Amino acid sequence: MASQLSPVWQRKSTSSDRLARISARFLSDAPETTGSEDSCQTIPFLLDNPGQSWITHDLCQVLNQRGYKSVLCHLDEPLNGDPRHLSGEPGERARGNRYCLVPVTSVETVKAARFDHVVLLVPANLDAVLTAYRRIKLLTEDHHTEIGIVIVGPRDQHAAWRYFRKLAVGSLRYLDVPLLNLGFLPEQVTPQHGPVNHHRKNFLARISERLVRSGFYLSAANRSATTG
Repeated sequence: MASQLSPVWQRKSTSSDRLARISARFLSDAPETTGSEDSCQTIPFLLDNPGQSWITHDLCQVLNQRGYKSVLCHLDEPLNGDPRHLSGEPGERARGNRYCLVPVTSVETVKAARFDHVVLLVPANLDAVLTAYRRIKLLTEDHHTEIGIVIVGPRDQHAAWRYFRKLAVGSLRYLDVPLLNLGFLPEQVTPQHGPVNHHRKNFLARISERLVRSGFYLSAANRSATTG
């Protein structure tokens, strides 16, 4: 039986001003925001499942190929207990790089690290959209967090937009949290459906461009200054 979202997702259409706020987060033409050349910019990714690790791996490669020196850094998980600042982690591993991609698998790790930006990788199905909504609620309940979304495995761009819109409307209406659309990876380019090819790299390049142009990252240097 096909999964259904709870009735809270099925109320009347959202108002035009809220739809405008959602659409404004689709940054196809946003100006590039550059960080400090002396600091490594951290981009955390909250994976839906460990099998999505190939996305951060391949995205790191694409960034390097496009001239943005990047490194993939892993944190020890799970991080439990009191929230702690991780401005020194990954530390030396990130030195000399423009971007540091940090894949994590739990909301607790994101909250413990006090990341103020995070990219959610959301599979293209209703169950995953609902799971992502719950994660967004947890992430933003006691800490301001900017959240970007990458839809993984839709049939095409129209399907990707439908899933993003369901999540964005619910997050904005019930949590007052606007989401940033960072793109999608169609099912044809996932490892289950095809080998590595230029088509997959093209989609990853689009995502990397939106990350760079939107300034969707946080500076380890700035975090040290504010949390030290």
